[in-house]
Amino acid sequence: MRRWLPVLSLIALLGLSCGKKDTAIEIQFWNFGGTPNYLSWVRARIDTFNATHPGIRVVVTDKSWNMIREILYAGFSAGSGPDLMTVHANYSAEFGGAGFFHPINTFPDFEQVKAWYVPKLIESCSFQGNYYGLPSAGIAFVLVCNKDLFDRAGITPPRTWSEFREAARRLTKDLDGDGRIDQYGLVLLGGDKGGFSYRLAPFFFKSGVRMMSDDLKTITFNSPRAVSALRLFADMYQVDRSITPGFLAYQLSEINDLFSGNRVAMSIEGPWFKDMVNRKSPGKQFYTVPVPVPDDLIDQAEELPTLQDMVMYPISAKSKHLAETWEVLKYLRSPEADMAWIRYDIGGIATTIQALESPEAKAIADLPVYVSELRHATPWPPHPGIIPIVNNILAPHCQQAIVGEVTPEEALAAAAAEAQQILDGK
Repeated sequence: MRRWLPVLSLIALLGLSCGKKDTAIEIQFWNFGGTPNYLSWVRARIDTFNATHPGIRVVVTDKSWNMIREILYAGFSAGSGPDLMTVHANYSAEFGGAGFFHPINTFPDFEQVKAWYVPKLIESCSFQGNYYGLPSAGIAFVLVCNKDLFDRAGITPPRTWSEFREAARRLTKDLDGDGRIDQYGLVLLGGDKGGFSYRLAPFFFKSGVRMMSDDLKTITFNSPRAVSALRLFADMYQVDRSITPGFLAYQLSEINDLFSGNRVAMSIEGPWFKDMVNRKSPGKQFYTVPVPVPDDLIDQAEELPTLQDMVMYPISAKSKHLAETWEVLKYLRSPEADMAWIRYDIGGIATTIQALESPEAKAIADLPVYVSELRHATPWPPHPGIIPIVNNILAPHCQQAIVGEVTPEEALAAAAAEAQQILDGK
């Protein structure tokens, strides 16, 4: 892990010792989720802002990442929501479209700020012509391969679905000869429905599957390619027994335990995984590679998209201090602040052009993989109902198919029918 520099905290403490005026404008910042390193950084960053902006005082409150929608709806409905928050960028459609987020493109200097970012990434924060936040952490889902287990077996990271299935099969072993499997090829995040769908989608997207039609009126994820992707996991679980049998209950902590303890060889993860593993097993190494593609699409492997997720900072449309909150937001997301994603393991990928092109960025071993994948990655469709669809409909039906309760065809047909009702407003 790259070394943590406590300079920001020191400056903040020195500044705060001078005290604050009672007339300072208070900005409520609800921070949803984040790795321990990120939480340390963002609090230090806020402390330095408070120390250097005596007319504004930012109050940070940590909230559950898994409860973003519920907490925000409750807060906004009660009129007690925050001025600034961290959310999924695809909430631009749901919350921005509903009038809960302030369109930041109305600020006079927005075009100047917009130029800080990789164009494709800031577009993820837009909906119907408005921008509802600034990008924070870029996330592309990749395949992480346990280097110890791969090297010991003489296996290279897979590029195609057949190589992926074969690697998982070969790395599933009874190590002590007692008739029970001790090491599995693949682990899935099944206990978190949202987390599961975010790990299934890259295989859909890499095979050319689209979630909805361009006009966002028709569900299209029940295609033959999607059936093939789902069948791949079903066969690995039911036939090869290469997926951990308890995956339906697994959260990230269990995945980290299994991976760090050399009990699984592969997982579908994002840039937060490095810090998680390092905290559990310092110095442990793994290969970071793109999610495998269907064998017949190997010639397009470098262009086929994985799932892009994005964390963004939006401003509440109900904030009484829009201009001041905008100043806080710019301070948190300036190119200089974005260098934190380069210098420290805080769980995401930088999104500003300056940070990604910095000399420090070139020294990060797995960064080129993430940057390349982000270049082609596809976010969820910008439909207000997309998160309920993938979390509450697609995930449970697909999990049923993997464990053999229904066929992949039946699972996707049922999920598509339910999802279509949301699109039809029923």
